[in-house]
Amino acid sequence: MQVCEVEVDPETGSVQIDRLAAVDDLGLIINPLICEGQIHGGIAQGLGQALCELTAYDQETGQLLSGSFQDYAMPRAEHIPTIESELAEIPARTNPLGIKGIGESGTIGAPPAIVNAVLDALRPLGVDHIDMPLTPSRVWNAIRSAKHNSSTA
Repeated sequence: MQVCEVEVDPETGSVQIDRLAAVDDLGLIINPLICEGQIHGGIAQGLGQALCELTAYDQETGQLLSGSFQDYAMPRAEHIPTIESELAEIPARTNPLGIKGIGESGTIGAPPAIVNAVLDALRPLGVDHIDMPLTPSRVWNAIRSAKHNSSTA
């Protein structure tokens, strides 16, 4: 489970993650440090998916337009918040060691936690949906569209 607190600048559409907390049930924990590293790395990957990573193709030719790191945005260390993480150790009953997987939990939980935090922040402005990634331009356009819709209603 993950929860996230964000700040959204309505003038620019920029999203800043202030806090992110995760609790993961790992079964029997053999090496807590490796588990923490996998959780943090997965959250960083999920943050990229939620906020900036976009594979783009030319609509006519199918040519990949984001084939290098000059064209493909990825989160950097400055974008990753301090992650509060708790490890729950509830042994699995499906194998004799009682272990469970951990590698993908950060990646799976981060995008919905981040997107829902942004939508919660923007709900008072009338925004109820934005497609990932939540780039500043997409967030800004969603805010502007919601303001336009509320003024024409």
